[in-house]
Amino acid sequence: MNFYTLEYITKNQSTALILRSAVIIVLLAVFILTALKFTKNRMKTRLRDIAIGIVVLTFILLGIQIESYKQNHRDFSQSHVLLKFIESVAIDNHISPDEVMVNSTTLKDGIIVRYNEEDYRVHLNSDNNSYTLERTHVIDHNVYINGER
Repeated sequence: MNFYTLEYITKNQSTALILRSAVIIVLLAVFILTALKFTKNRMKTRLRDIAIGIVVLTFILLGIQIESYKQNHRDFSQSHVLLKFIESVAIDNHISPDEVMVNSTTLKDGIIVRYNEEDYRVHLNSDNNSYTLERTHVIDHNVYINGER
């Protein structure tokens, strides 16, 4: 079972978003260079075909990026709530927030919280403003922290 620490959640919120943004920027730069060369030498249709292919690929990636951005925005707001939840569990149990681990990167009912080598299932109320912890036992005792095996 995978558990994530507070440090992991804060560091890995938008790595994929940054990578996709970099790819789109590179594709746009290649498109601009190809378009400039095409306008300089209008007789070469090969450059036009390459430019059209790059534009189509860029629009596809932009569509994926926009949808991914929306999902990342939802996940970011959920992970922000999760950070507050981890801090609340740490304060209530008089431990450091670094000692609290969760098995999800978003706050939702039924996630498992681990601290002091014990596991607890989280029950959230309807508006996620309060929670109860219920002692639970996991079947798979192989615990991987931050996805490292």
